[in-house]
Amino acid sequence: MVRENTDSSDAVIQGIRTRFGFTRPFAAMLQRRGLVDDAAITAFLHPETRELPDPFALADMDRTVWRIRQAIRAGERICVYGDYDTDGVSATAILSDALRSLSANVTFLLPSRFGEGYGLNNAAVDAMHADGVRVILTVDNGISAHAEIAYAKSLGMDTVVTDHHHCHETLPDAEAVVCASRADQDSSLCSLCGAAVAMLLAAALGVRIGKYLPIAALATMADAVPLTELNRTIVRRGLPLVGMHPGLKALLDAAGVTEITGESVLSFILAPRINAAGRMGDATRAVRLLLTEEETERKLLAGELESENIRRRAEELRIWKEAEAQITEPEPRILVLKGTDWNTGVIGIVASRILERRHCPVLLFSEVNGQLVGSGRSVPAVDLFALLTRHRELLLRFGGHRLAAGATIAASSFETLRKALSDDLAGLFPTGLPEEERTVEDTLALSEITPAFARELTTLAPFGEGNRAPLFRIEGTLSDVRTMGKDGSHLGAKLADGNCSVRIVSFGNGDRFGDWNEVRRAYVYASIELGSFRGIPEVSVRAEEIETPIDNAMRDIISACITAIRNRLPLPDAETLRLLPKVPEAEIRSIFRTLQERLGHGALRACLSEKEQTALLPLLEIGVVRYENGSFFAETVQEKKQIQNALLYPVLCLE
Repeated sequence: MVRENTDSSDAVIQGIRTRFGFTRPFAAMLQRRGLVDDAAITAFLHPETRELPDPFALADMDRTVWRIRQAIRAGERICVYGDYDTDGVSATAILSDALRSLSANVTFLLPSRFGEGYGLNNAAVDAMHADGVRVILTVDNGISAHAEIAYAKSLGMDTVVTDHHHCHETLPDAEAVVCASRADQDSSLCSLCGAAVAMLLAAALGVRIGKYLPIAALATMADAVPLTELNRTIVRRGLPLVGMHPGLKALLDAAGVTEITGESVLSFILAPRINAAGRMGDATRAVRLLLTEEETERKLLAGELESENIRRRAEELRIWKEAEAQITEPEPRILVLKGTDWNTGVIGIVASRILERRHCPVLLFSEVNGQLVGSGRSVPAVDLFALLTRHRELLLRFGGHRLAAGATIAASSFETLRKALSDDLAGLFPTGLPEEERTVEDTLALSEITPAFARELTTLAPFGEGNRAPLFRIEGTLSDVRTMGKDGSHLGAKLADGNCSVRIVSFGNGDRFGDWNEVRRAYVYASIELGSFRGIPEVSVRAEEIETPIDNAMRDIISACITAIRNRLPLPDAETLRLLPKVPEAEIRSIFRTLQERLGHGALRACLSEKEQTALLPLLEIGVVRYENGSFFAETVQEKKQIQNALLYPVLCLE
């Protein structure tokens, strides 16, 4: 489902254009975001000019600084206890380096994804105690470690918590608790990631934090925190410094990246390689890469992480293929699958990949020491954490939030949990999951897609959680459709209108070649980026979907018919139905035969003409095809179906 963002005012837009010299579509975007006066526009488009907050605005920061300085003066051993993901690795590196610069007696420790898992645990407390640690400084964790902090206290160790995850009503009994989500402090700090909190602690300790900005920017992008206000400032200030950080530069070199074109280098190049260290083995390698001053060691570690990322991708592909082979339903409401040797560090990524294709919650389990360890991802309509909470009696451990959660269960509980979750979704959504809504920023003429406009769009970055890259609708004639990539998994095409044309690319849609190749006039839903070819600025149009243009009134009638049929409701009135195009029975059968091969191989999405969609309505009525999430699917039917039994037959099939 597509919703167009149409709230605009021509007079205000023209005023913005006059004062700033922006293009029409960009000025309209600012107006729709409520950015109409000069100060608000400048502040949003140039967040790098904003100062970082006073670190002492975080509750308990003064107590934290006092305890750490006391430990430094006394020579007490401090252990920075982090996490194995990019945010935890980055936070660990920031505070380890900051404390070293203050001549602290400091070490660091990360949990293993394959051992105790996320967070502080008693085994780690014992290891730190045996190492002579007197102060445990948690980063990116600790806010929920009540029992473990109490255990550390019983051994004579103090714990200082720095975290950003959700605070419970009762804080742990630590020496100090610095947490971005605390309610008793400035609410503008609540969206910071763990590494940003660590960076502010370094500032509070009097350490110059310029060199930590690129690491904090990386963690901010990787941890999917809202990219608004302060987080925009961190990323915009940190991104230009990424190539100057020795460890990050070594990782870019190992990946063969020579140019930093935007924040995507953080999300899609650096973060996966930092994460690969913990997903495929020991995450401390990533911390060492960010800390080491030895160039030879940096190159070795960067090369190792690059190799681990290649291995991770291969493992991800294997698990994905094995998981897909288990899926028998063409349009499931939820998928709960298991494997015997699926890497638990990778199954969360695979769950995301399956979700993108299947548009339903996915929970993957792998067998570990007689138990099943699972990781899941969900769609906006389904609160996965709440769903798991319903069946907490079946779960040995679980945690997470609405869109991502994990759980550990006994192997014997798998089928019970799978059925329970399936029954839950069937009860909550008896007619299938609701179609996800996509907001279209604007409808653009091809003549408006210029390097100047693409350059303006870069000032809205960074894009991510809370600040999605705008999606545009562009109409034109589609031609020169071809598959791209070594395995043909991507599509490329030309979109033209009059004297204007652009090249478009669609990643991961190679299997849609047949659909695209048969479309001529099309709406393309795409994002727009600024690239370059041989040093010349060039616009990159990345298509997510295409559809055949249909009159809005006709689209509404077809949509109303689909809704009525799926929910067993009365069809629209006869006067409305008479507006549908007439499609003789022979033509319906011909259209269906032409499309049947594609129906048999998956979804027919929105690239169907008005007549083709109308022709499928009586077939939807009699159960030959099915409609879910904007797509038609072929149904497996046992008995012969008669098209004459459809209520729409006498309306549509008049000769």
